[in-house]
Parts: sequence; structure tokens; C-alpha cells
Amino acid sequence: MKHNLFLKKTLFLLLSSIFLFALYACGQNSVSTPSTTAASSTPSVSAMVTANPVQPSDNSSPQVSDDVPSGYNDALAAYNNFLAGSIKAQDSKHEISDGAVNIKDISLEPDLKTYYALFDMNGDGIPELHLRPIVGGSYAIFTYLNGQIVLWHEGPDYESPLNNGAILYERDGAAPTHINYYYLVLDSDGNEISRVYFSKYHSVDESGLNESNDYDVFIYEDKEVSKDEWDSLTNEYFSISSDLIIWNLLNKH
Repeated sequence: MKHNLFLKKTLFLLLSSIFLFALYACGQNSVSTPSTTAASSTPSVSAMVTANPVQPSDNSSPQVSDDVPSGYNDALAAYNNFLAGSIKAQDSKHEISDGAVNIKDISLEPDLKTYYALFDMNGDGIPELHLRPIVGGSYAIFTYLNGQIVLWHEGPDYESPLNNGAILYERDGAAPTHINYYYLVLDSDGNEISRVYFSKYHSVDESGLNESNDYDVFIYEDKEVSKDEWDSLTNEYFSISSDLIIWNLLNKH
């Protein structure tokens, strides 16, 4: 049993190494990272996560499989071709394009400076390809299905994936100073199951010109609550880490 486990893990590392080499060959430069995620000097293929986004894990700890899933190698090869611009992805809902997405459709920047990550969101053992442009564009997640790359989810770049397969949105605002959030859960096909909205604000005086120095107005699902209530209601969302999703800079010229 120990010998078989060693061979399986060796195969997983070999496949990951092949994909990493291909990414470097297609033009990866120095690594950077969005402020909402962890940094890494090299890409990290977190492909063996089996957490089910339909029922996100409370402790956000993935279960790791010793077996390389069927289609895993094909998915990595397809993602590499997509990043190189040699193939397109399907966009059946026309969320980004007229039905087919090219890597150039993802970023509004002329040099296509875009962050990418590989992380399994739907629990099938095959990683989804996450793309987030440095400036402009939107956050897009692609999956590999029936031999094709398919747009799985598209949202604003204020969204960030979490270790349990859910998504947390966080956006700062002004007038008055505030932060808006939502916690989004998707099913295995990328369709929305639930979305919880919450926010916190600085209060303003009667003139509307002067605001407090700290957050003292708390909203949960369109209802004002106390700070203690808000902390209790939102703690489960903020306690889920995103350290398994490693972002890297894909710099294509």
C-alpha cells in the first residue's frame, strides 16, 4: 500500500511539473499577487481538493485524494493552450463574449497582465482556471467539461475564491466610508445557490457632511443590527481562509 501511495503521489507531482514548465514556456515573468490573496514564487496546482461548494466546509480544510482524476492531465493541457491563445473557451451564457472566449477577452490591459490560479471549486478533483486582470476586466473561472474549456463563473474583480469553494465579495466605498460584502455559494455547474449581503458604514451627522471615525452602522441582509450581532452573523464567512488559492502573474506580450 505504501509503495502504491508513493507511485500515485509521484505521478501527481510529475503532471504538475509538466504543466508548470509549459506555463513558463508561454511567457510567465515575475510573480505578483492581488492584495486579497497569498503570494507564491511559483505556480501552485491545488487540484486535488474535494470540498463540495454546495455545502462549504466550516473549517475550510480540503480532503486530498491519492488518485489523479480522469481528465486531469487533459484539463491542464487545455488550460495551457487557452493561456497561450491557441484555443478558445465556451461561453454558453454569453457573459463575456458572443459564445467563445479568447484569453484577450479577459483583460482590458494591452499587455494582458493577468493573475491566474488553479483551484478545484466544484469538487470533481480537476482544477478550475481562475483569471483576474491586474487592471480592468472581471474575475472569471473556467472549468474543463467534455473535452472543452467552459466559462464556469464570471463576476466583478472584487470577488475572491475561498478554500471551501465559496466566493467572498469585498468592496470599499465612500460617502460615507463603507465596505460592502457578499458571500456566494455556487453548485457544481457554477449556478448560484445562495448569496448573503452584509456591510458596515461610518455614521454621518444630520448635515450629512461629517462622518464618524470608525464603523458604527452594521447591515446584514438589509437589516440594521448591532456590532455584536453583525460580528456573530458574519464570523463564519470571514473565518474561511483563501490560502490554498495561490495567484501568479501571467505576463503575455
